[in-house]
Amino acid sequence: MAAEAEKSKDPSVFALSRSSRCFGCDKKLAVNDLVQLEPKDDDNEVYCLTCAKLDHLQVLRSGNAKITRLAKKYSQTRFLIMKWSDTWKCYERQGLLVEAAALERARKESV
Repeated sequence: MAAEAEKSKDPSVFALSRSSRCFGCDKKLAVNDLVQLEPKDDDNEVYCLTCAKLDHLQVLRSGNAKITRLAKKYSQTRFLIMKWSDTWKCYERQGLLVEAAALERARKESV
């Protein structure tokens, strides 16, 4: 799956597997909170969606291929949501972050 994410042109955000803190605002982040990682010298800096300026995007969970395809098509800005799987020892795709208008349009068209 990680290779699949690398092949994709869409950037990624990550669902946390353990609690952490935002590097920008020092906010406590819980398991499954979405964050953007920025690589720094020896470690990654974790940023909440607000500090990463992605809080205007909406979560579209995996499960409905038609809505996912349409939302991906209509959204100018989109991010893959990835989460580490301890079972499979790789990142698994959890869904997309897309623009609200694109998600609404996709839901209307899929009915």
